[in-house]
Amino acid sequence: MKLNPEQSAAAHYQGSARHLLVLAGAGTGKTRTIIGRILFLIQQGAPAERLLMLTFTRRAAKEMLLRLHNEVGNVADSITAGTFHHFCLQVMRRVPKPFGVEERTVIDRDDAQSLLQLIRGERLKKGEKRDFPKAATILNYLSYAKNCCLDLQDYLLQFTELDDNTMARLIEIAQHYEQRKRERHYLDYDDILHLFVQGIENNDKLRERIAGLYQHVLVDEMQDTNPLQWRILQALTQPGTAGAKLFCVGDDAQSIYAFRGADFRNVHEFEARLDSAATLKLQENYRSTQEILDIANWLLAQSHIAYDKDLHAHRGRGLKPVLVDFESKFDEAAWIAADLQERHEAGAGWRDHMVLVRSAWSAKTLEGALIERNIPYQFVGGTSLLEAAHVKDLLSLCRAAISAYDELAWMRYLKCWPRIGDATAARIVQQLIALEPAANPLQVLESALAKREDVRQGIALIQQYRSEPNTALKVGAEHLGKALSQRYDRWESRLADLRLLSELALRYKDLLGFVEAYTLDPVSNSEAEKTEQEDCVTLITVHSAKGTEAPVCYCLGVQPGMYPHMRSLGDRDAEEEERRILYVALTRAQNELIITRSGDDNRTLFHGGSFVQGVGSSYFLEYLPSELVEYQHYGYHQGHGGGSILDELLDFD
Repeated sequence: MKLNPEQSAAAHYQGSARHLLVLAGAGTGKTRTIIGRILFLIQQGAPAERLLMLTFTRRAAKEMLLRLHNEVGNVADSITAGTFHHFCLQVMRRVPKPFGVEERTVIDRDDAQSLLQLIRGERLKKGEKRDFPKAATILNYLSYAKNCCLDLQDYLLQFTELDDNTMARLIEIAQHYEQRKRERHYLDYDDILHLFVQGIENNDKLRERIAGLYQHVLVDEMQDTNPLQWRILQALTQPGTAGAKLFCVGDDAQSIYAFRGADFRNVHEFEARLDSAATLKLQENYRSTQEILDIANWLLAQSHIAYDKDLHAHRGRGLKPVLVDFESKFDEAAWIAADLQERHEAGAGWRDHMVLVRSAWSAKTLEGALIERNIPYQFVGGTSLLEAAHVKDLLSLCRAAISAYDELAWMRYLKCWPRIGDATAARIVQQLIALEPAANPLQVLESALAKREDVRQGIALIQQYRSEPNTALKVGAEHLGKALSQRYDRWESRLADLRLLSELALRYKDLLGFVEAYTLDPVSNSEAEKTEQEDCVTLITVHSAKGTEAPVCYCLGVQPGMYPHMRSLGDRDAEEEERRILYVALTRAQNELIITRSGDDNRTLFHGGSFVQGVGSSYFLEYLPSELVEYQHYGYHQGHGGGSILDELLDFD
């Protein structure tokens, strides 16, 4: 592979340090560097099967393996690659007993929330429920505490303002949730890492055996790792002959997932935490022109944190970024929509344009403007394919056929069929849960639903094709479709989703493997339908935008109160993460960067073309040097491309 000097120094590193951190700035070729490192290790004689590559999405692992396959052929098939959760689950499935995960089913967030909702309803009195934290909030608390290696009570004391009684009740509900999961043989998303860490830290022989499998552990997006994932890496790299060497690539300036438990210090304190560690940098950017990088570099330079990187453009110079002010978010949205339309009419493809927003909510006004002008767009950061109700129905059939103890799956599957309600389903589920492990759930169905061959046949079909997941999903969809087509509108469109699911299962050898893979890392609608091949504008949340790019990028709503967000003011770490969020947004642009802001809420007011902030004082672009941007201001009456006929009234005395 052709590498630049910085990439080559990292990929071909043979220095004295055992562990290497590569600080890869935006657009500097981190994926190429990881692949280059793996190729180098193989050339140096490292067995491919002794290499472990950990990523944060299944898609990233798949793309890297494909590129490696193009370079070294079938040798790439021996490399272990996947997300942290996928790797840990694969290990625990091989040796379930030491980890305590025998016969346990992985459930997604929706199912975990449903289970918590059930327990919350059971444990709280009617008068308590209204003001008590919702199931989704409780699940967030549990997840954050586990991923940050905190006792739940310590987390609640440190990060919430709950009173003592509410805290005690919440801890009680959490304990019942953990107990119910054990009874129903469930593993939620956070259990996978948590139980893996418990298993390897409490069993030295097991840890040494697992660590001894790998000579090198390569980690992508290191800045997104949480404390639990750090402990996994520590366990795999124990000093001594068995410990693997770490090669971690990441960008501390793109650490924007603290709300999920990501720990900025895993990158920033890498050398201090590990014996024999070194850091190299990638600073040559291949994505953007220098003018775009200048504003991104300036943003980091204003921080109290020493990010200590200065991106320079391989492509050279280009257009200066544009900063456009509007009186209202409606003017802002109308202008962007009109600008997109003008560019398209001039010959530019819709797909060449990306609009970055802080949240789905902040995109609503723009979506209205795009719809009004018939501009095709896709929104990224929304629901996933596997969150669709009809898809979850089919997966509930698969899970029920796999495990008689899967209460949530059985309840959902049984209620898919006409004339089976909550009471009947709950009665059958209690009988299923009481079964011996070796018993077949069809025995219960034959007794409880003697006249409902349709319900029994669905389970029998899936059991028959359990080792052929593609066929199982295909016949399951056809069979369950008899019931679902009566429940959902646009059934043909929904059936296409189920067919797509069966196609995705072609790469899997058993049904459990497929269900677990897509429960851990759900495929998004845009990935599944390949909408990126369609000619449409991409509207995307900044938190979904890492790794993306477009020739023309609009950063919408970059006003006081948003960057940094009002809720972060006064919290130094939170404000700094907000800076990194803006940095990620700015560095998506290849050729043109257009920053827009509006002043139509109670926090910000226009005054003579500048912003006056009513609350707080921190605003990242407050002292932006004028030479870094071309400034434009669109007043309330100006609109885009000229004013209204009513403007003639403005000079009326």
